[in-house]
Amino acid sequence: MKCPKCGSLNDKVVDTRQSKDGTVIRRRRECLDCGYRFTTYERFEEEKIVVKKKNGTTEPFNKDKIIRGIRLASKNRPVSEKQMVEIADEIEKYLLEEGKLVVESTEIGDLVQEKLKKIDPVSYLRFKSVYNEFQDIKDFEKALKEIEEKGE
Repeated sequence: MKCPKCGSLNDKVVDTRQSKDGTVIRRRRECLDCGYRFTTYERFEEEKIVVKKKNGTTEPFNKDKIIRGIRLASKNRPVSEKQMVEIADEIEKYLLEEGKLVVESTEIGDLVQEKLKKIDPVSYLRFKSVYNEFQDIKDFEKALKEIEEKGE
């Protein structure tokens, strides 16, 4: 670690302590060239998921955006806030476990639909209609037919 006083890279750690919650390590260091003591902190750097939108732009992954979309589709339906949060958490966990740090927005939409379909078909259809930009009644009929054929 570079000494903030003299710029030397020659130092030693004289004390190490972990924070109460275990997320930060505090280290007291001493420069071996000038004797100056200084403190450094180590924190876990979370991997950030980036979403590539349909128009080609990117933005940071945002679980709240998923929850808002589900909340709109599930208004006056038997889908709890807890279930909405669980869906968003499960999607984030899946993406991180798969190592997908850049993900298409369409994949996120498909994952939401897949999970919502298991909870409430009406909320699923509402979400699908907005997400897939249904243009007329035929789009709804086609989606309903798919649900009926799969026995859901």
